[in-house]
Amino acid sequence: MDTENAARPLPEKVMRRHTELILEILPDLVRLVTDEGRPADVLLSHYLREHKELGSRDRRFLAEAVFSFFRWYGWTFQKLNLSLAEACLVGAALDSTELHPSFQYMEKRFKLPYPLEPLGDKTLAEKLASLNECYKERENFQPLEISDLVFPEFGSVVDPDNALACIHEFQQRPPAWIRTRTDPTEILQTLEECKIASRQHEMLPGAVAVPGGANLNLALSPHSGQYVVQDIASQCVALVCTPEKDGDWWDCCAGAGGKAIHLMDLMQRTGKVLATDTRVPALKELKKRARQLGIRNILTHPHNVLYDPPLTKVFDGVLVDAPCSGWGTWSRNPDARWRSSRRDVIQHGSRQLKILCNAAMCVKPGGTLVYAVCTITRPETEEVLARFQDQNPDFKPTPFIHPLTGQETSGALQIWPWEAPGDGMFVARFTRDAD
Repeated sequence: MDTENAARPLPEKVMRRHTELILEILPDLVRLVTDEGRPADVLLSHYLREHKELGSRDRRFLAEAVFSFFRWYGWTFQKLNLSLAEACLVGAALDSTELHPSFQYMEKRFKLPYPLEPLGDKTLAEKLASLNECYKERENFQPLEISDLVFPEFGSVVDPDNALACIHEFQQRPPAWIRTRTDPTEILQTLEECKIASRQHEMLPGAVAVPGGANLNLALSPHSGQYVVQDIASQCVALVCTPEKDGDWWDCCAGAGGKAIHLMDLMQRTGKVLATDTRVPALKELKKRARQLGIRNILTHPHNVLYDPPLTKVFDGVLVDAPCSGWGTWSRNPDARWRSSRRDVIQHGSRQLKILCNAAMCVKPGGTLVYAVCTITRPETEEVLARFQDQNPDFKPTPFIHPLTGQETSGALQIWPWEAPGDGMFVARFTRDAD
């Protein structure tokens, strides 16, 4: 619960309105996420745009309620068959160390078979034992298991030695990360003055973790342009690229450009980056962000590297941040696990191989090719690399230093969600034969 709610008790009409709102949006949200595969954050953003009368307090409550609901959906809704209201309450209790007043109000309206107690500071095993004890007398009860928190095929495409640890991490709310573009001292001081907890990463002092949901735009408004919001695993990708000053790079699946901007910062704005994507609105957002950050030498151009004719130019380096299943982001996007499947993973792997092979044609002799995907599945990572090397023997794996540990890799790196913590990310680097 945020300090604003702790300091000022909410009026009953606000808590009643919160209850009405969450019960209004959950039925359609569940259907659209699970049946149509639409992202919950996009759906919620669309809803909030249509209801501009809702204030920041209401928006925070809805976001917390929705994401807690989907984080524990496998236990509460699928396995225990709770009602939407009860599943929402139990999800909030599993996530919280102190229940939001609106959830306390909801509990009075929808009686649970046991007193609702916050379990946010308990381990996953303790939460499991607590729910099994509370619902053991329920008709047709089947004991909950940790594997119920993901769909059944999860273990077939993830390293079995790390699958359970991944599920544990998916049930934690990750911090938000910023990448400071200047000395972080002033930013850290400002965060402290605003009473926003922060910490620097031990290996990357410019990477600063803050609590998720913190209003950074307000707190860091004096430092506009000195930082960008970027998950720490994503920050590692450009660091693996190690672009040289005056370099010429192609970011072929650039999206809104977080990695393209990072490449330019690493080149001290002396080089050039061509940023392409199939989504024109994303490229417009990239141009806007670059201007705000004072970066002028990022060229954007719509291009589908999977289907369009290959570019005729060659580059010092090509970054392939390929579209993927996104399984590494399930801590931040808990609904994503309920709109994915093993089939999706296999299809992504096939497309990623084609994208990587097409992009590789634009790497100059002796140049660098970097492949990155925010996932943890073997068909999108090690299996793509094996097939790529079979088809492209002129590209050799290039050892690089793990940005988060300082240890040398063999040329490929799986960053697990607990390592920073943050997203799971796979990164591989190749050098094209000079001949």
